Amino acid sequence: MLATTSIWADIVSAVGCGATIPALIPPGADPHTFEPSLRDREIVENSNTIISNGLGLEASLTDLLDAARDDGVDVIEMTNDIDVLTGDHEESDHEEADREVAAEHEHGGDGDPHVWHDPLRVAGTLDTIASALAASDLTTCTDAYRADLIELDAEIEATLAVIPPTSRVLVTSHDSLAYFADRYDFEIIGTVIPSTSTLAETNAADLAALAEVVERYGVPAIFTEEFESSTDAEALARRLDVDVIPLVTDSLVDEPSKDSYVEMMRANAAAIAAALAP
Repeated sequence: MLATTSIWADIVSAVGCGATIPALIPPGADPHTFEPSLRDREIVENSNTIISNGLGLEASLTDLLDAARDDGVDVIEMTNDIDVLTGDHEESDHEEADREVAAEHEHGGDGDPHVWHDPLRVAGTLDTIASALAASDLTTCTDAYRADLIELDAEIEATLAVIPPTSRVLVTSHDSLAYFADRYDFEIIGTVIPSTSTLAETNAADLAALAEVVERYGVPAIFTEEFESSTDAEALARRLDVDVIPLVTDSLVDEPSKDSYVEMMRANAAAIAAALAP
């Protein structure tokens, strides 16, 4: 069994009672821009089951996963089991153009692919994962891990309770935290890259408009991705005298406090609470 991303590999491993589940896209790599090697293609071709995210997250893997599916590999898209958010805000011309560019790489329908930022949505995928593990003759610990995710959700709520409603606004480097915001009552008021994909780009007009929003709301911090370039965000933050807070969003990292899905979510919640609490 194989997972496309390190986050899903960790989740599947937990459902499999700690079974080793390799990730095609390694920790610290951006799934939006990852390019598979010849060795990666061989690994996919030799897999019997692949747990993928879907909704265009693994943009460069689309053709490879389609070919594997045609060859009889069971490619399971986890977003098929999830109540997906669709970006229904009014787009600027630049946002629409960036969305269309990113859509050229996407597969599997419309919607925000960053579903794992809501632990309860992840909990809703566990039965599908357990069935795939059982089909591969692997033991499952579904109920125990579902309980862990429910406990994680409650812990995150408690961590974020120090942030008053008027301060529950987020500015991010790309539009990756919509599910987090939906679950924990935040409003995303702007993004440096106005897209759910890091394949998109920003421009001066977007940054000027975002600067006005940050000043109007009195936002104290811009949240960036720990393993992505944050040049534009840092320049904007310096100009507005606000903090830049890196989060782990699209991939796990090789750090003890952020190398599992549960620890990643805990660390992000703690960083957001520390930045936004009065």
